[in-house]
Amino acid sequence: MSVPTLCRIATTLSLSTDYILFGKQEKKEKLSVFKALSPMVESVAHSQLPYLESVLKAVISAMNHKDDK
Repeated sequence: MSVPTLCRIATTLSLSTDYILFGKQEKKEKLSVFKALSPMVESVAHSQLPYLESVLKAVISAMNHKDDK
């Protein structure tokens, strides 16, 4: 597969070329998610952070509970 073709496929599917070539790389994906979430968390007022933490804990707990079924 040529490089331009790979780039077109990656763009069309909204995937990274690394993902297409090497498959899922969970650690790298989690890091990119953390980088995306960081500005959102930083935009929350300091006084509102406990609420955000509660919401995140509830969502994560619900997702983990769903995976257990």
